[in-house]
Formats: sequence, C-alpha cells, structure tokens
Amino acid sequence: MHAFSVIVPVYNKVSTLLNSLLCLYEQNLQDFEIIVVDDASTDGSHEILLDEERNGKIRLYQRDTPGPGGYAARNYGAHKATSDWLVFFDADDLLAKDHLSKFADAIAKNPSIELFVNAFQKMKGDKLVRQSNILESGVFSREKALAAFSRSDFIHMNGACIKRDRFLDLGGFPVGRYQRAGDVYFWLKALCCLKMVHYDSTVTSFWLLDNSGVVSNKNNVIHVHPCLDLKKECEVGLSWYEKRYLRASINRKILAWAVEKKQVGKSIEKDVYALMLFSMRPRQWLVLSSLIIPQPYYEKLRERFLKISN
Repeated sequence: MHAFSVIVPVYNKVSTLLNSLLCLYEQNLQDFEIIVVDDASTDGSHEILLDEERNGKIRLYQRDTPGPGGYAARNYGAHKATSDWLVFFDADDLLAKDHLSKFADAIAKNPSIELFVNAFQKMKGDKLVRQSNILESGVFSREKALAAFSRSDFIHMNGACIKRDRFLDLGGFPVGRYQRAGDVYFWLKALCCLKMVHYDSTVTSFWLLDNSGVVSNKNNVIHVHPCLDLKKECEVGLSWYEKRYLRASINRKILAWAVEKKQVGKSIEKDVYALMLFSMRPRQWLVLSSLIIPQPYYEKLRERFLKISN
C-alpha cells in the first residue's frame, strides 16, 4: 500500500498537464500513487494520459459523464484510491518538491490527526499575489481552526491531505449542488467535524489564477455562497465560540461573493439578507458599507482604493 493517493481530475488541460504531472514525478517522497480521472477531454489530454499510463506513471480512469465535473471526478478517484491518505491536485497548478514529504513528516508526528494542511501561494502570471493573515505552524483545535478560517482561506484544494475514511464519511465533495466553491464548503465542513487540524506554514503548492476558469466565470456566483448551508448542517455540537467563528467564516465568504457580484453589476440583495449581523467582524461591516453604495459611486471608490493599494 502506498503512503498517499494523489487524485488529479482532468478536463481539457493539454497546455498545462505535463508540467503539473512533472511536479508529482519529482517529489522527494516517492511512495505514492497518482490517480487521474479524465472527464472525457477532447483537446488531446486523454492521449497524453494514455501515454503516461502505458509508462506506468499513473492510474487512469475515465468517467462516463462527458464534460467537466471536478467534484465528481475527485470523489470517483477517492473511491479508487488504495492508500489511507488522499491528496488532491489540479492539473493546471504546481507543487514544490517537498509537498508530500511535509505531509509524511507531520503525519508521523501526529498520528491521531486526520487533516493536514500546507500553506499555498496564489500566482497571477509570474507574480506572487499578496496574502495576509499568515498563520504559524502547529496543531489547531477546532476553535482555533475556525477562528483562522474566519480571517482567511488557509486551506486550498492542492494544499490539503485528509484521511480517506474521514473524507468518505463526510460525503466527499458536494456533487451537483454548487457550480463553484463546493471545495470551500467541504473544507469548512471538515473543520467543524474534526477536533484537531495540523497546519504547516511552508508553501508547497501554487495556485495559478490565470488557469482558473471556474473562478473567473462570474456566472458561477449567481447564488449565495455555498458555505451558508453549513449554518444548519454543522452548528449542532459546536461550542458558543466555535459557532461564532463558523458564522464569521460564512459571513466572510458571502461578502467575498457579494463583492464579485457588485463588480459585474449583479444583484447582492440575497447576499446581504443572508448575513448574520450579530457575528459580523469590524472589517466585514466596512465591506458591507461599501457594498450598499450605488453602483457608479462604488466603482469610483473601488478605483481610488486600487490606486492607493498599488
């Protein structure tokens, strides 16, 4: 049995596929399997994957449903996995060579923990995107993990390693419910259900924003953020402080989507009504105040803010 099963969903990634796979082939730790789930790619990706399979580098599966289905593909790969630990990796991003070895070292030192997180870095072109709220490495209690998530997205799809049994018990990624942010929903759900999480502040994965078509398509944010559903699903059993941080996390994600909608002229009425006002943080009130400004004045204010920031 391998130490890790790395799940890679693929749909029309011919321009980035080989570079992403190379990141896996060059890992310092080599005790892992690569499970690639192809969603009926039509751009030549499947032919590349067939070659990699013939060379014994990957295990290749193809779902019957045509077209992209990242959450379903990841769940399918998890069911095919043979190791106790799952790592997810997108075929248009990059990994450092110590990505898996960092997980292995942390697991050896913390055998009772079921979710491990390495820091990630956003990139726009060849430039690093500035990120705030840098966390220190260590073991986080559920309360501390939720408090951290209420301030920033410290978990990314490429930067997490989860026990396979726990992933399946949680139901995997939500298939057919959300066009976008189903992964954010799942990781926040996991934080609510797990007592402890290990975090390593070493950056071992790079999210290339230019390749993220799902995020750039604003038609995927027509609804209120999926994390709102966690208020009903996960609050039972949480302490008062844990509930407070969960609600603050949900508010943060709702506001983030509302900002995206405001920028393209979409209605944010449902988003504003979905906010839990008694759990708002001071900075969130500032964001909300800017959102209720009429569109023409909002754009001018945003342009001025961007000039100051740059």
